Amino acid sequence: MRNTSKVARHQFYNLFQNLKMSPLRTVDDLPNVPPIPGAFIFWIDEAPPRCLFVGVASPKLEDGLLERLTGIIGSERPKSELHEFLAQDPALRREYKTDLRKPENRNRFLQDHVYFQYLTIPDMKEDELKTFEDFLKESSELNPRYTRNSIPQKRSRKGK
Repeated sequence: MRNTSKVARHQFYNLFQNLKMSPLRTVDDLPNVPPIPGAFIFWIDEAPPRCLFVGVASPKLEDGLLERLTGIIGSERPKSELHEFLAQDPALRREYKTDLRKPENRNRFLQDHVYFQYLTIPDMKEDELKTFEDFLKESSELNPRYTRNSIPQKRSRKGK
């Protein structure tokens, strides 16, 4: 994580606690997400729940969390980050006995098995939000299954 002070880590911890206590939402709740900056967590609905993905919506986004979350899980974006992660996860395909490489199956999986939480953070600057995102990614309590760097890269055929 970026170099952060004890004060910043304490602030991040408090924000994290508020995020975890926020209501659980489903894909159907997307139209009600506010268009302001904030942070979010995606979960697989299991016992206990598993964290899939965490992130932030920066002040640069005109519609904040609404734009970011719709871009990630909205059905009109079958090539979003989360869709890519799901499509390339053979363990999840086996566990749920569905071919998540197909967009319609991913949409159904998101509808049936995934929920999210969000926290609005309207006054935090972009760089602070990114540092908070790092804090969430590195949280041993969350241990997100996917991060931006977790999509397997296609292997080069050079030398074969």
